[in-house]
Amino acid sequence: MGKMLMVLILSGFVFVGAILILQPEWNAKNWVDELHFVATQNPKAFWIISIGVITGWLWANYLIFEQMYLKSLTLMIVQKSQNLANVAQLPRFKKSPFIRLRPLIKSIDGIFEAMQESEARGNAIEQSKDEIIGNISHDLRTPLTALLGYLGLVKMHPGAPENNKYVNVAYEKADHMRTLVEDLYEYVQVNDKSFKMQLHLAPLNLSAMLSQLAVNYELEAQEHHVEISAATQPDSIEMYGDQNRLARVFMNLIANAFKYGEGATYIHLTARILDDDESVEVCVENDGKRIPEEALGHVFERFYRVESSRNVKTGGSGLGLAIVSGIVEGHNGEARVESDEHKTSFIITLPLQPDL
Repeated sequence: MGKMLMVLILSGFVFVGAILILQPEWNAKNWVDELHFVATQNPKAFWIISIGVITGWLWANYLIFEQMYLKSLTLMIVQKSQNLANVAQLPRFKKSPFIRLRPLIKSIDGIFEAMQESEARGNAIEQSKDEIIGNISHDLRTPLTALLGYLGLVKMHPGAPENNKYVNVAYEKADHMRTLVEDLYEYVQVNDKSFKMQLHLAPLNLSAMLSQLAVNYELEAQEHHVEISAATQPDSIEMYGDQNRLARVFMNLIANAFKYGEGATYIHLTARILDDDESVEVCVENDGKRIPEEALGHVFERFYRVESSRNVKTGGSGLGLAIVSGIVEGHNGEARVESDEHKTSFIITLPLQPDL
């Protein structure tokens, strides 16, 4: 208010001074009468000066209000900066009545939105790390406890006839732990930002790969009383990709069918060239227990298991399908699942020549 009063007084002095400067000599006894005389004798000049002074006064007040608004804006910025974690709860900056400040306010809002997104991403990453550590710790603790228990029995009773059994069980638990660690390492790799750069793309025969995998799993299929087969259309499909990574994709899907395809009688590996002649669709299909409808959208998430409890019997890490999704996306492909009462199909679509 002090500044506004000073501007008003200064404007008055400017107005009176400008009027009196026009008079070569005074025609009245005081400046008030002189102003009245000028307004009567030369009204055009009087009103031009009046409008000019009023305009200057208004502009000066506009600048004062703009400066006051800028100060309040600065305080709001400080407040938001100090409460960045709860920035979403703070109001957005209102549209400024001062045209010159509108681009600035829009930019500030954009900066805070970016900071909020960055904060949310950081929290999500931190939560993700905690989740990974918690899940892996849970999965490692069970076999490690059993391993130590069986080895403790061997140590306490050397030469006991049951020791061979205990050693075999301890070996199985150790192998399970190795699988968990390998899955975690693989998951971290496929989710690395530079994963695509790590792929070793080379020509490969997809038909031969699927046929070889079917042969490799023939013994395990017999143990599960399951028929495993591979067929492609055409008989030979040539494409580019990282052979080891893609083999891991189909191995994980086959292993998943063995573990969770309860009651299955077959596992079919099929592949066909799509109509665009630029992509191939690979399907790993079994006729086992269906996946619940509510779980279909989550099966490719890390640590997700369809069963409600963390089933030790299946021995899975909960990372197998997440690894599948990561490798397929690394090849610019797509992974999806379909399941009904007749069959469950994991469908992988891959470009014949990935453009990375």
